Amino acid sequence: MTLTLPQLVPASYVDAHGTVRELDAATREVVSDLVVGRGVPASPVVCTPGEPAPALHGDLETLDGAPLGPVDGTAPEAGYYRLRQPDGTRRLVISAPARFPQPERGWGWAVQLYAARSRESWGIGEYRDLARIARSAQAAGAGSVLISPVHAAAPIVPQQSSPYSPSSRQWLQLLHIAVEDVPGAGDVDLTDLAERGRALNATRLIQRDVVWEIKRTALERIWAATRDRLPVEHDVWVASGGVDLQRFATWCVLAEQIGDAHWRAWPQEYRTPGGAVDFAAENADRVAFYCWAQWLADVQFDRACRAGATVVADVAVGFDSSSADAWVHQELVCFDFEVGCPPDRHNLEGQKWGLPAMSPTRLVEADLAPFIAMVRSALSHAGALRIDHVMQLWRLYWVPLGGHAAAGVYVNYPVDALLAILRLEAHRAGAWVVGEDMGTVADGVRETMAEQGMLGYRAALRLPVDQFPEAVMGASSTHDQATVAGTLTGSDMEDLRRIGKAADFTQLAGVRQELATAAGVDLTQPVGADEVARAVRAQYGRLSECAARVVLASLDDAGAVAERPNMPGTVTTWPNWCLSLPVPVEDLLESPLAREVAGILDARRAEDLAA
Repeated sequence: MTLTLPQLVPASYVDAHGTVRELDAATREVVSDLVVGRGVPASPVVCTPGEPAPALHGDLETLDGAPLGPVDGTAPEAGYYRLRQPDGTRRLVISAPARFPQPERGWGWAVQLYAARSRESWGIGEYRDLARIARSAQAAGAGSVLISPVHAAAPIVPQQSSPYSPSSRQWLQLLHIAVEDVPGAGDVDLTDLAERGRALNATRLIQRDVVWEIKRTALERIWAATRDRLPVEHDVWVASGGVDLQRFATWCVLAEQIGDAHWRAWPQEYRTPGGAVDFAAENADRVAFYCWAQWLADVQFDRACRAGATVVADVAVGFDSSSADAWVHQELVCFDFEVGCPPDRHNLEGQKWGLPAMSPTRLVEADLAPFIAMVRSALSHAGALRIDHVMQLWRLYWVPLGGHAAAGVYVNYPVDALLAILRLEAHRAGAWVVGEDMGTVADGVRETMAEQGMLGYRAALRLPVDQFPEAVMGASSTHDQATVAGTLTGSDMEDLRRIGKAADFTQLAGVRQELATAAGVDLTQPVGADEVARAVRAQYGRLSECAARVVLASLDDAGAVAERPNMPGTVTTWPNWCLSLPVPVEDLLESPLAREVAGILDARRAEDLAA
């Protein structure tokens, strides 16, 4: 089976209001040439182990090319294969269980990990802080902890603030490493760096550039003292990373030495991985340093994921155009476009996310290898996965660079294959999966998610909790939306007006009044800390009674934080992804309001156990 042009780049779509919108004809013509210009490859064969699969006729082999013999229309055991059909066509085969594993009914915390600093942190939330949160959550009866993405960033300044604009979705963020927990840290003097790092906790604004300089220096000291006596576990892990890890580490060294992650402006010979082989050999020690640093992050993240409640890892919708992933997979990327979303009632101007678009046809030609590696990496330790903007599996909205968000077009992706990969990797990891399905969602998406057992995502500040279906993860808001405190006090609307961001202020005022009514707060009187606490309790009281399978409480709400973590559509007018929690996370988790919220949500678990 091959996809036709209308299937890959449709001429219209149905917007969030149910209105059919014609897509920009000129943009569609350019995108069509990019996506289809080299031809459309045969789609992967998706099947269920042991079930009939009419397309499976020919010779089957492993991905390494080992022959497995002829197949006669019956799906093999779960895994990845290649099929060579009688006409010579070569197709990827994905044999996956029909449904995702399922979570138990329960509740959890949602946390921006960078913001969750403890007293021991060096200016930013760390993997050991995640372990503390997971232990505390489990002790309070929570079953899960949803975290912001921990994808890797470039090892240069300025550091990328957004966890949703990573340098790689396959590797981990080094800023979250707890330096004092690194093997060999006790063998060197880190006193000066520890003091500098902890001093950063005195200000609420996270200074990633300074954190990176301090932590990199500390890691270099430890590396110099221990690189000749690394444990065998390190050697095994680095070897298992193979070419992917070596390429990522090489890219890190190149970006560091050149001082710029924009690899398309590097010297010509370094603009492809193949051209950097000699560079990697000449800088073997520094390449090894970044491999070691990734091992440290992996070990600490694994420890955090095993500490208590199930950690739900968040997967970004893409990667930065000047990223390691873009450098490695540049043949698959269309750099003249960025992904985003068309205008809707929550974002009247639409959105552009600064992430380049990946061609679906080139991705199929690559046997979907980048997607498989990303999912496998995300589930190597975490017990569950949240897919940000789950529509990335079905389609992405491409906007020409420099163009208005309304001038984009939708491009469809091999959703059946991508879902099969997710189901296969989820079963291998014993993990459940959530798809963030808010905003403009195509017909049939939510039905397919429900049929396959992928949970949806709902936010109470967008949809009344009594309308939440059962098969979802429910929350008060997302990282892009107002907090309870920001809504009740009206400070969120003031922020929007101050920075000149377009919004439906009538709708926002209605949400504010509805929340105040539920909390018994008179908005004609001053709104202080007591009123905010009442609103937080009321909001999570309503969530505790909703049908959602898993309910999340935000640590921002437990800390009565008024500001949004991120203001979509802004770059410099809001401190996006840079605001820490107002108090050390260990104090916040033990605060009266956090304990009350935990008690309110844990009551639903107690009721289920009693039933």
